[in-house]
Amino acid sequence: MVVLITGATGLIGTKICAKLIAQGVEVRYFSRHPSPSAISGAKGFEWNPDQFTFDEKAMDDVTHVINLAGATIAKRWTASYKKQVLFSRINSLKTLEMALEKSKNSSVRILSASAIGVYKSDLHLTHDEHSISYGDGFLTEVVQQWEAQAQRLSDKGHALSLVRIGIVLDSSQGALPKLVLPVRFGIGASLGSGQQWQSWIHSEDLARLFVYLLTHDLGPVINAVAPYPVVQKELLREVAAILKRPFFLPNIPGWVLKMVLGEMSAVVLESQKVHSAVLESADFQFKYTAIQPALSDLLKR
Repeated sequence: MVVLITGATGLIGTKICAKLIAQGVEVRYFSRHPSPSAISGAKGFEWNPDQFTFDEKAMDDVTHVINLAGATIAKRWTASYKKQVLFSRINSLKTLEMALEKSKNSSVRILSASAIGVYKSDLHLTHDEHSISYGDGFLTEVVQQWEAQAQRLSDKGHALSLVRIGIVLDSSQGALPKLVLPVRFGIGASLGSGQQWQSWIHSEDLARLFVYLLTHDLGPVINAVAPYPVVQKELLREVAAILKRPFFLPNIPGWVLKMVLGEMSAVVLESQKVHSAVLESADFQFKYTAIQPALSDLLKR
C-alpha cells in the first residue's frame, strides 16, 4: 500500500500519517512547501492547486489517496474568503484528478473529505447516508460542489468514498477550544437556543476511521460522526462540569451572533442530527461513543 495524502499537515492529516507510518505504510503527501521535517517518516511532494501544478513523481505506484485539502471555515466569511473556502477544495480535487490521469494508475482507492454541513438544519430530522434533505446556505453549497468535483474521480474508474465529517473535537484545534475558553472564565453560555444538535467525532476516532476505510470499502458516502449526538447546551454543561466551572448565564440570542459573526453564525446556530447507518453495520469500533468520556479525555490532558 502506498498512500498519498493532501492536507496532511492539518489536524487530522498529521494523526493519520502517524498511524500509517507506525504500521509501516509508505506515506506521501502534497504540500505547497514540502519540508523533510514536516512529517517524520513521510515524503513530501510540491504542488500548487491554484495553478494546477504538481510533482508527477508523487503518484508513482500510489494505491490509495486521502484528500483532506481545503481552507478552514473558521474565519470571517467575507466575499473573498468564501471564494477561497470553495475554490481551495475544488482546485485541489481538479489538481488531484490531473495527477491521477498523468500517472495512469488505473484504479486508486480514494477517500475524500466532505462535511455534514450538506444536510438541512433542523431540530427534529435525523439524517443518515441516504438522506436527501439538504440545506440551502453557503455550507451546503460548498459541500455539494466539493462532492460533485470529487465524483469526477469515481467517473474515471477510481473507487471513491465521500467522508462527511461532523464537528471534530480536539484538545488543541478546531471548535472545542473556542467553546471551552469562556467556560474556563466562568462566562459560558449556550449559543442561540442551545437546542441545536451537535453531531461530533473525537479527533482520534476520525483519524482511526480514515485508516480503517483504506481497507474497508463501505460505499459512496460515510457519515463520520460518533453514535450519540448531543444538543449544544448539554455539550457545554458537560464541559463546565468537567472543568468544575459555573454554567448559569442566559443564552446568547441568535440575532446577536448573526450581528457579530454575519453569515458565519451558521456554524454555531445550525442543527444537524446525523447518524451513521453505514458505520453501525460495520465492524469499526469507536473509542468514544458518548460526549462525556470524549470531553473528559480531551479536557483533562
